[in-house]
Amino acid sequence: MALLRVGVSANTWQEAIAAAGGLLVEAGHVEQRYVSAMIRVVEELGPYIVLIDGFALAHATPGDGVLANSISLAVLDDSVDFGSGKMVGCVFALAATSHEGHIESLGRLAELLSDEQTRNTLLNARNNVEIEQMLTGVLGE
Repeated sequence: MALLRVGVSANTWQEAIAAAGGLLVEAGHVEQRYVSAMIRVVEELGPYIVLIDGFALAHATPGDGVLANSISLAVLDDSVDFGSGKMVGCVFALAATSHEGHIESLGRLAELLSDEQTRNTLLNARNNVEIEQMLTGVLGE
């Protein structure tokens, strides 16, 4: 699954977002400027993208260099501080061409993360195979 990478090394939240966003760039779903926009959003608005302990959802304005609706996931080797002590080990990057696509993707992701066992499995994954099946239908193609 091209939009999933486990064992990502990141020292800062910026590097963590760049890793997740880079998967979208590699897949041809966004332009590089979208990754920069996701980082800028956190710089301007703070770590509100940390949804729950351990998980962040990086995103920017729909259409800002977005070529296709998609979600990627970078599972970090070590958690990084996104600010205010909010430690994150899994960074999803959301790209949407429209507001409607944004909301639809958020719903799928919220459903996935509502299960504690699923969250623990994601945070502790050591290879893609461990989590690919549970992410089917959530990550972009």
